[in-house]
Parts: sequence; C-alpha cells; structure tokens
Amino acid sequence: MEPVKCPFCNPVADDIVARNELCYARWDRYPVSRGHLLVIPFRHTIDFFSMTPEERVALISLIDTCKGVIEAEFSPAGYNIGFNVGAVAGQTVMHCHCHVIPRYVGDVPDARGGIRGVVPGRRGY
Repeated sequence: MEPVKCPFCNPVADDIVARNELCYARWDRYPVSRGHLLVIPFRHTIDFFSMTPEERVALISLIDTCKGVIEAEFSPAGYNIGFNVGAVAGQTVMHCHCHVIPRYVGDVPDARGGIRGVVPGRRGY
C-alpha cells in the first residue's frame, strides 16, 4: 500500500501566494470565507508545538504579509487566526498550518466570542 502523501509538502509554485525562507501561504481549498489563507512551514512538522523558534517567527511574519494580500483583494472587516492541534481539535492534515480567516460584517448573526465558537454552546460568556 502506498503511503499517504502530505498535501502541504512540496507545494506547487503556482499555489504559493506569499513566502519567506521557512514558510509559505496558499489559498485554503475549502475556504470558510473569501480570502481564507493557510500559512504553512515548508518543513514537514506536525503542529505549532513542533515548530522551531525560527519557524514560528517566520510564520508570524508571513501572517502579516498575508493580511496585506487579503486586504488588497477582499477588504475584510476583521480576522480569525488560529491553529488546530491534534485530531480532537479538528486537525485533519497532520502538517502544521495556520488559518488566516477574513471576517466580514454580517457573515454570522452574532460574532461575539469569535474563536470560542469552536466548541458549540461555549461562544458566549
């Protein structure tokens, strides 16, 4: 049986929206909103906690670059930025990646609590 290929290793050059020495960004293939980008270390590493300090700095720097790319094309009103770490937290590709999700006025009825909504019924406080 052939091993499962990682969809984030060896990116196709045409898929790369932005990059630096250690990380790259590409459009999410299943976007939550217009302009949803993923920021991914080139090195295959499972999650945020397995990244090197240098990779973390490079990833954060690239998020900033991605904001400029998104702003130029989509003009969102806000952002959610985050990682899923482990299958129980919703990670389905076991190669570290950060979601940069643009948010738009009216995209949900009540945005209060934001990322807390990953656990149904726990967004409010």
